[in-house]
Parts: sequence; C-alpha cells; structure tokens
Amino acid sequence: MIAPQKPEIFPRPFNENYDLIGTLGRGGMGNVYKAMDKRLNREVAFKILDASSDTEAIKRFYLEAQAMKELDHQNVVHVFDFGQEKNQLFISMTYVEGTNLSEILHNKEQLSFDAIEVIIRQIARGLLYAHGKGIVHRDVKPSNIMLTRDNRVYIMDFGISYVQEMEKERLTRTGMTMGTPEYMSPEQCHGDSVTLQSDIYSMGVILYEMTCGRLPFEGSRPVEIALKHVQEPPPAPELFRKDMPQGLSALILKCLKKKLNERFHDMQEFLDACDQVFGDKDRNRLTGGHTPLRRHTVSITDMASRISPKAQELQRKLAALAIFIFPLIIMLLILLMLTHKPESTLRELEWTEALGNYETKALEVDQTNGYPLSNLNDNDLKTAWLYTKPQKPQNPVLTLYFDCNAVVTHFGIAIGYQKSTDDAFGDRFRIFKKPRTLTLETKDGFKQKVKLENVKGMQYPVIQAMESTELKIYLDDVYEAENADFAISEIRLLGMELP
Repeated sequence: MIAPQKPEIFPRPFNENYDLIGTLGRGGMGNVYKAMDKRLNREVAFKILDASSDTEAIKRFYLEAQAMKELDHQNVVHVFDFGQEKNQLFISMTYVEGTNLSEILHNKEQLSFDAIEVIIRQIARGLLYAHGKGIVHRDVKPSNIMLTRDNRVYIMDFGISYVQEMEKERLTRTGMTMGTPEYMSPEQCHGDSVTLQSDIYSMGVILYEMTCGRLPFEGSRPVEIALKHVQEPPPAPELFRKDMPQGLSALILKCLKKKLNERFHDMQEFLDACDQVFGDKDRNRLTGGHTPLRRHTVSITDMASRISPKAQELQRKLAALAIFIFPLIIMLLILLMLTHKPESTLRELEWTEALGNYETKALEVDQTNGYPLSNLNDNDLKTAWLYTKPQKPQNPVLTLYFDCNAVVTHFGIAIGYQKSTDDAFGDRFRIFKKPRTLTLETKDGFKQKVKLENVKGMQYPVIQAMESTELKIYLDDVYEAENADFAISEIRLLGMELP
C-alpha cells in the first residue's frame, strides 16, 4: 500500500530570494508554485525540477528557460530568472491570475465572435513574435493559453519549444512528448520536422473549437485522433454553427490543411486574413480594451464559472489521473505512428559563407557590434547587416554558399531591425528602405521573383523549391525612403541537404 503524500506547508523558503506560497500545478517538466520574489516584492510562477532527473529532462528544462528568456511580449509569459539551487532547477516567470482557455471550453460552449476575435488575435500576435525569434511552440493548446479578467491573453509553457538554431541537436528521444494529440499537426503525428506552420495548425484547431464548440477530430484513443489528423478532412464548421461571419470557415480550414504549403505561410498572413473576416479594427487596443467587448458586463474568463462544481471536481480528478497515464499513452502513440521515418526531413539550412556585394555601414549607436554579415543568422532581430545600395544595382545584395547541394523550400527574411527600446508589442523596428519584391537565383541561373509584405519582423514568402550549392539574393522595387541604406536582420532557409 502506497502511503499518502504529505501535504506541503506554505509559506516556506526556497532560497534567499524566493518563498513558495502555494501550488499552481504538477506534471510536465516539474511542479509549478506560486512564489514571492523577495528582491522585487512581486508574486511569480515558479517551476521546479529535480536536478537528479535524467540529463535529457535537465537539458529540456534549460532549453525552455533560455527560449522563453528571449521572449519579451505582452502575450507571452515572461521568464524573469532561472538557475539551480542545490539539487533543484528553477524558472521564475510571470504569474498570471486568470483562467486557462481549456476551462472556458470545458462545457463545449461556442464562444461569441467578439470573444473569438480577441483571443485568436492575441494568440497569433504572441506566436508571430516567438516565430520572429526563431522559436516554434510545438504544443499550442487551450490549457497553455491563459486569459485575465481584462481579456489579456498569455501563451505559456514553451517546455517543448523548438529553437530553430538547435535543429541539429533535436531532442526527440524517448521521454519527450511531441504535443497533445487533439491539437497536433499532421507532421507532428507522423514524426516529421516541425515548423511555424505546425503552430498555425494547432491554433486552427483552437479556433475551430472556440467557433464550433467541439474539436475537428475526436476519438476514444490518442492513436485514433492522430490518424484522423493525418488522413481525414475536418468537418465543415458550418455544420455546427450557421451564423459565422463570411470567410471564417475558409480561414479555419486553411489553418487545418494537411500540407504545410497550403496553410498560411506565417502568423502575419493569418492576422491579415482576420482583418478580412472580422474587420480591420485598431489592433493596438485589442488587449484589455477591445471595443465590442466593452458592451459586455462579464469578461471572457467569467464563462468558466458556468461550469458546475461537480464538473470541476471531475475535471480535477481526470487531470490528476492524466498526469500519470498520459506519458505512457504518448509513448504508445510514438511507437505505433513512427514505423516509417523519412531519411531526409526539412531542417534549417546553414550556409558556410556569405558574400555581401555592397559597402557595410555602421551608423547606429544601438548596434554595439557594428553590422557584420554574421548578424544575418544569429536568431536575434536586434542585430542586423546594414549597407548602402546603389540606385541601379547590377549585383545581388547577398550570395550564400552551402558546403553541399541543398534544396531550399522555405525562405525567411526580416527587413530592418528591432531597436533597443521596444513598444508594448516588442516590434519597434528601424527599417530604412523596404523592398517590395526580392529575386532568388541559383548557381545554374534559375531565378524566381517573390512578393514581400510591408510588415515588421520575419516573413516567409511563398517560393518554389530550388536546388543549388549557392543562392543569390536581389532586393527589388523599393519603397521610397529618405536615405539609401538597407538593413536586414535575419535570413532563414529551410530545406534538405542532399548527399
């Protein structure tokens, strides 16, 4: 007979800087407590992991902390501090007082379209920012979305986030979950590489659930649900809700396309599509002050209170049981699903040399290291390569060289760079001149011109796959600006290396 676990005593000190004052959750990568940061006299969420655990879990713990430390956005839970205390690892994070989205959706209620818009726009903005930092969440689901009473949305738990620069050190061995079956993308179910389109798919499942009051794919077993994600089209949202705004069904179904290149190419394109469906409202006022919601006397989070106490008690018991059995279910899912693994999968491509054909500039005081070409692939939007482009350029702006034949399937670029002082969304950019299009050219002379959006941060225009040992980049058709300077913060290539 197993002895009952002794109740924890609160408050109690963790170290000289933190006192633990309550339990917020257990499972996943460790226990989460409510704590008091004595240095700043503020409440924080405090995640703890036993450092005697396997080295894989410890490595994941530090990856989560480092990934989240890079994120400073009003829709993402922020990491304040992390480290090790004796035999325990810890992360100190924003304490969000509110309700997670899964509680609101627990009774399968369809949300109002005002509420849907407020929630989905903020989720998309937070993920857009994370993607701009080279981070894919990989486990976007309602239980990782928190809402406060003033309708602010926070994305939590980047515990299995995928930092693109670490693709060659993928940590997908035994013990690492790949996502939650109900919200997993087809490529996750099949064990393929994960990209930002995977987050778009998972967000589309959430949008479907908020709109229709049910999931697009349901089943009694995780394997059954995963197979539906891979093989079956989702039921038309109109079957479950007749009063949808024009275009909302198409928006949802585009998120849920099986093929990555048929989904939205990035979160900015998704947000632009939201403008067409919901109207182009003042985006900066959505959080805590979205105009339609001001007509409501009850916040979105108050919907959770409609759940009966009996249902809440059942939910707590099921959640406690799931902590113990879910890792076993995921192990079974992986064993059953990954019977075939492609030898070559998409990954971030690294170039061995970059050649800039124009003079490198060094004008801005907030760029401490100048503007070297190495800034183009450091996964940091606060650094850039700055150069002056002639009026009628004949040469490519950049030429990237690979050490073997590579197939480039996705091309990402960030024009401009993020200044050291950001606004509330963390996206204040110094852009200088902006190109309308760019041209990509392979070593054998194949060229394609692609359109660029007038956006801040990373964008991934649609391209045809190209095979080459080098890639030339031309920037064309620029918007007018006061000077001739160009700044490029990041260039990212996804594809496959050929033997």
